[in-house]
Amino acid sequence: MIKMIQVLGTSSDSGKSTLAMALCRYFSDKGYSVAPFKAVNMSLNSISIEDSSEISRAQWLQAIAARSAPSKFMNPFLIKPEGMGKSQIIVNGKSIGTLKVEEYYDYLKANAESIIRESLEELSENYDIIIAEGAGSAAEINMEDRDFANIFVSSIYGTPAILISDIERGGVFASLYGTLKLLKNSELVKYLVINRMRGNSDMLRIGIERLEQLTGKNVIGVIPYSDLSLPGEDSMNYSRSAIQNSRICVIRYPYMENYSDLDPFYMLNIGFTFVDESNVDALDSCDIIILPGSKLVSEDLHYMENTGIAKKIKSIYKSKTIVGICGGYQILGKKISDKNRIESEEGETTCLGILDVETEFMDKKQTGRVDYTLNPATFEINAKGTGYEIHYGRILNNHEEPFAYVDRMPEGSIHGNVYGTNIHGVFENRYFLRKILKVDVEDYSTVLEKNIIYAEKLFTGNIDMQKVEKLIL
Repeated sequence: MIKMIQVLGTSSDSGKSTLAMALCRYFSDKGYSVAPFKAVNMSLNSISIEDSSEISRAQWLQAIAARSAPSKFMNPFLIKPEGMGKSQIIVNGKSIGTLKVEEYYDYLKANAESIIRESLEELSENYDIIIAEGAGSAAEINMEDRDFANIFVSSIYGTPAILISDIERGGVFASLYGTLKLLKNSELVKYLVINRMRGNSDMLRIGIERLEQLTGKNVIGVIPYSDLSLPGEDSMNYSRSAIQNSRICVIRYPYMENYSDLDPFYMLNIGFTFVDESNVDALDSCDIIILPGSKLVSEDLHYMENTGIAKKIKSIYKSKTIVGICGGYQILGKKISDKNRIESEEGETTCLGILDVETEFMDKKQTGRVDYTLNPATFEINAKGTGYEIHYGRILNNHEEPFAYVDRMPEGSIHGNVYGTNIHGVFENRYFLRKILKVDVEDYSTVLEKNIIYAEKLFTGNIDMQKVEKLIL
């Protein structure tokens, strides 16, 4: 028998990911081996793990909370939107290319059930418990025939689910009641949870009693509101900086991806300011400019050109610290060659020319975990770190000093106060962050662990965990 609990939500950002993460840590603390799972995740916030598989950052975080090695079986389908009705589709950790919406749905209908079953069976053989997470709203009846992320997962083996709703959005009782009424196999939902309650939860007593009478489901927890800081699941969680810091500007182009590179600025209470066409002049007064990753590098470069951001950066970069990550690194170079039209129909794109490097797009996507050492000639210390790569572009003709060394080979570029690298996660390196900020900071991994512990106590401390345990043990 597969031992699994699925966490479903009445909407996106209802608290599914955090509740699933909290349950992963709770059962791990009880001595069980635990695997997170999400059948289908739509997100530009991904990570490449040790075997070079690409999975959602949310399932990576849940695996860290579970003290388990992240695995491609924890997120068999990852959808990375590219705009214009197209998305790059990652299946079992590897890209199968870019598909139109209807092509992707046809692929799902033909293959999803078998791939999801295989992933669950693989996890069940290696772990005691699976904590699965749904996607968006569990009751999207307009796409019921192709919703493989929600109650379908619980229905495979008849395993129990918990439904969570965010009271901050309003209409929490209607959301829970309506979701259950629209949901197929709603009998598999055993309990309800209300998230982000401000004030005294006793105010909900009458409503909860009525909801339980109407649905036959018990509300087993009301989670207090908290300014909890954890890595976000997708771009929605990075709509703004938690702290506005005008010293640090992040260029927010339309196809920005790997938002998780900004996690240290949230979790270490550093903050930053997003810059787009509405506030280009913010670049004049900042000290640090960050060009993040991009899903469509040429398109985002043209956005910068059309809005005046590119011209502004070229005029002030000598007086600023500039950091380009992956696509942002490529934008800082001289040109991008894309002869096989992997990402753009242009064939060749002229870039900012701040770094003396060129990029060539390859047919095969480069993914994998990276262990690196920062260039000691620049950083004056033998500082090591771990990150990951996810890119099609290969750097050619690099005439700059290396940013770091990977397997003793040079990686990235440094030119004065301009840094470029294909390694995601470098801001988690305390030594690099200290170098560009010119102040000391806390260790990111230590703060992340502290926040995971806090989240687990917040959720499981306000839920009747005896009832949850009886579902699975």
